[in-house]
Amino acid sequence: MIRIETRRRKTPDISIAPLVDCVFLLLIFFLLTSSFSEKRGIRIELPRSSTAQDTEQKAFEILVSHTGEITFKGKTMEVRGLTEALKTTVAEQGEKPVFMLADRLVSLEKVAAILDCVRAAKLETVSIATQRKTEGNE
Repeated sequence: MIRIETRRRKTPDISIAPLVDCVFLLLIFFLLTSSFSEKRGIRIELPRSSTAQDTEQKAFEILVSHTGEITFKGKTMEVRGLTEALKTTVAEQGEKPVFMLADRLVSLEKVAAILDCVRAAKLETVSIATQRKTEGNE
């Protein structure tokens, strides 16, 4: 009698190394192509101006929402704490211009209070952000 040996089928192995490589490459791709915004969480509708100019100057940014909420360096604060925060930042980073992004519905009194804080912190250059007035957004 002839003996015929049956071969055992080899169980297939699934290698996860190529999968890990693909996931790693996708992760690198998304990290390199994504952009991060510094202004998060506050929606501001800027006032319109026909004489608005673009600026590339590095500055301290003060954001003021339509509810009057003040944000400086990513932290929400009251007007009375803004002067101290500005003084501390000037001591750490040196003097820079101040760029105020205030919603168009913010009261003039709130803007004046913020300007007083800037002046108390011994900063002299203040710009107020506006949106360029065009025929479509008058």
